[in-house]
Amino acid sequence: MAKCDVCGKEEYLPYKCKYCGGTFCAEHRLPEKHNCPGIRRDEEYWNVPVKVKKERPVEISIPVRRSVRRVGAYGWNNIIIGICTVVFFIKLLFGSIVDYYLALTPVLVFRMPWQIITAMFDHAGFGHYFINMFVLLFFGSELERRVGGKNYLKIFFISGIAGNLAYLAYAFYTNPFIPALGASAAIFGVMGALAMIAPYMNVVIFVPLPIPLNIRWAILLFALYDIIYLPFSMQTGIAHVSHLAGLIVGIYMGKIMKLKRRWY
Repeated sequence: MAKCDVCGKEEYLPYKCKYCGGTFCAEHRLPEKHNCPGIRRDEEYWNVPVKVKKERPVEISIPVRRSVRRVGAYGWNNIIIGICTVVFFIKLLFGSIVDYYLALTPVLVFRMPWQIITAMFDHAGFGHYFINMFVLLFFGSELERRVGGKNYLKIFFISGIAGNLAYLAYAFYTNPFIPALGASAAIFGVMGALAMIAPYMNVVIFVPLPIPLNIRWAILLFALYDIIYLPFSMQTGIAHVSHLAGLIVGIYMGKIMKLKRRWY
């Protein structure tokens, strides 16, 4: 029998501490129970760093079809057509008040500067809306497929804004009370850029019979028509100067983009 060094209790089978060598009962056998002085000497034993193996995160690869990855390349043109469609139906419900706030009216533009952009989504009637959206559906989709959504938006809006600014200059010189509306300037910019990026494309124009033409010859004819009728814009009710400005900007931007990258 032996006495516990802490409480004096006698034990038949006492515990010997391997750190300090003392004798202890079952209650005080652990080093922390008898304030073992030897535990400091063997601190490394009690503080052995545990190496935990880090598991790499499981990567799940889901195959994505090419057609799904390319959905974004066709989206912005459809969105623009959708906005024009919504504005057209709103106009059917509320009438000319829509033109007052959205159409580009030179005498009002300084009070409502947003008209420089919103005029691109407003159209005079169903025929005007239908022709513009029909042309944009084909030319816009082709351009966006080639240059991507970001570049497509740049061409569309910069051409449209350039056309509207050109109309403002022309209207203040002639008649600042006639509003302009429609996406024609932006569409001319889209066609001009496409003619630079894909000059091999053929299009069909109706004059009045369908005639297949190379896209560059087609925009040349459109430009010639607008130049001839530019002095008669008030009589025709068409902003020919906007078409020409949008076309020039689109051609320039398409040429710059083509120099930076080879488009197909």
